[in-house]
Amino acid sequence: MPVAHVRHLIIAACAAIGILVVTRAAADTDATSARIYNGVETTAYPAVVAVGVLNRDGSGGLCSGTLIAPTVVLTAGHCLASDPIAAQIAIFPDGVTEVDIDAASWAVHPNFDVDRVAVDDVAVVVLERPVTDVAPLPLVSTAPRPRSRAAIVGFGDTGTTGVGIKRAGRVKLTRCPRAVRIVGIRPGQLDGSLCWRPKRKGQDTCHGDSGGPLLVDGVVAGVTSGGFPDCPGRLSWDTSVAAVRDWIDGVLASQ
Repeated sequence: MPVAHVRHLIIAACAAIGILVVTRAAADTDATSARIYNGVETTAYPAVVAVGVLNRDGSGGLCSGTLIAPTVVLTAGHCLASDPIAAQIAIFPDGVTEVDIDAASWAVHPNFDVDRVAVDDVAVVVLERPVTDVAPLPLVSTAPRPRSRAAIVGFGDTGTTGVGIKRAGRVKLTRCPRAVRIVGIRPGQLDGSLCWRPKRKGQDTCHGDSGGPLLVDGVVAGVTSGGFPDCPGRLSWDTSVAAVRDWIDGVLASQ
């Protein structure tokens, strides 16, 4: 069966760039914001979408996201941190056929700062029209424990065939380190994150997976944020949905 493959997402540059932004810490130290490597192509997870963004300066990028309400997609804050003027999602209701929907608006968590790695790195995209043929995914209320098994899903780089094809992988969570000073993560900055340590030939998030979900028992527990040094890296982290659930619920309540 054909895989979900993004054909055209606002601008051709989205597929070429593969990742919207790299934080300053990432640019200086090889810490990549948004980095599924060695993942398996899949037509499952129809609520996982590609997110294309066009910025005011003409640059663009491709991220991933999750439909969490008929008109709301959850993604990463850094995907929308470069003065965007337009955004669009690509969703595959039957796993094969692409349906593009423009964004009516978007919002980034008020505590997110592109110069501060791994803190409240979430955003939402509000769609111009509801998705009626794909069920939104539920959100966790409490964070999963270390050693929990999780699925990672996104449209990012595999290291061989590039971005734009939906892939899935499996990881095992571990405790986040207190600090990772080499990438600018100071003590406490990972307190609101979920972490794992990819194996050398294991599966990991990569460029273009930013904003995609980390799923525990089919429920969205994390939002892909970053990793170090590249894909696969030595440490990867997602924003913990439980840590930002109040903000997400507030956005949902306003729709």
